[in-house]
Amino acid sequence: MDDKKRAEQLLGKYLNARATPEEVKLVENWYDGFENNPVPEKEQKIIIGQRMLARIRQHLYPQVFSLSRHNLLRTAAAILVICSIGIGYRQLRRQAATAHSQVPQLTFCTKAGAKKTIVLSDGSEITLSALSRITYPVKFSAGSREITLVEGEAFFKIAHDERRPFKVCLPDQLYTQVLGTSFHIRAFKASGELNIAVNTGKVAVGNKKQVFGRLIKGEQITYNRKLQSAVISQIPAADMQIAFEGITLKQALHELEYIYTIKIDLRPLVLGNQGCTATFNSREAPEEIIGVICSLYNLKFTTSSDHKSFKIYKI
Repeated sequence: MDDKKRAEQLLGKYLNARATPEEVKLVENWYDGFENNPVPEKEQKIIIGQRMLARIRQHLYPQVFSLSRHNLLRTAAAILVICSIGIGYRQLRRQAATAHSQVPQLTFCTKAGAKKTIVLSDGSEITLSALSRITYPVKFSAGSREITLVEGEAFFKIAHDERRPFKVCLPDQLYTQVLGTSFHIRAFKASGELNIAVNTGKVAVGNKKQVFGRLIKGEQITYNRKLQSAVISQIPAADMQIAFEGITLKQALHELEYIYTIKIDLRPLVLGNQGCTATFNSREAPEEIIGVICSLYNLKFTTSSDHKSFKIYKI
């Protein structure tokens, strides 16, 4: 019988109270050396079981030491639990990585003078300008939406989904992240700058080290690749269509909150369960759109002095 097997059997006998006095001393002597070791990081948890058995093998010959059996049992049990957690953690990571790698990725390129609109699996639309290239999954996962603008210029109209933020990976390890909005990105490799302009909603722009800014309608960010710095400025926002179709009033109002960066309070909440089908334009002020919606549902509304908060109620 090899040392590893003997060590496993010895630990098992101890935990099941079947070890002889000499074997109890042997395990307790091992524990004395193990106890003072620092608690490992996540990446090392899987190794604990191996270290535990190795330490027992090092003390297969009787040595004299006394330790509370109750404490050792508790510690041994905790170590086994940690080992199980480590194993489970690694298995989940492997499964997640495998699942991600198995999602088919598509790549689309536009030629000189060409333009193409792509509809993604969540209903989001991307309009590519000439000489542009993106990669995207055939279908987004249940927990995330992520695509890569490898090169070029594109206009994004993102379907609103609070559970799954939409992330666009860009050159120079930059990214934009949104819930649902429309924005324009210009990221040609030959250019020394990368530009992101927001038409509706709110967009976060950053890299692994920091968030450069959170842009709202009528703002743009210009990133200097050489200096690795970003500047936010004001721009005229292009007009966009705001269409509600096949959604509830609650969902429509929530989209307006995001598009205009406002707060809308609907009372009673049950009113939000009604269906909503309507089309507006982003050049219209939020109070104009809310006024039309209220007239359709026989409702009234009040607004704050800065037109950032609205209360909609039943007449």
